[in-house]
Amino acid sequence: MCINDATKSHRKVKAEDVATPKDISEEEALGRVVGEILSAGKTLSRKTLCFELLKKLDETKESSVKKHYSNIFKKLLSC
Repeated sequence: MCINDATKSHRKVKAEDVATPKDISEEEALGRVVGEILSAGKTLSRKTLCFELLKKLDETKESSVKKHYSNIFKKLLSC
């Protein structure tokens, strides 16, 4: 029996291989934030999503990326 183990096929990802938030959809960016939260071992909730998005908004210098995260944040609060 063969089990596909993702850790065995792990490869290093170069910075230029990863799309920036402005290059991907809002849904993909939100998915990445959710993945970061879960991989950090945190509980996924609206509160943790808000904190992570606020942190990304604070750390980001590029205005187009800030607008991207801001739109996600607004949609999250309108639920």
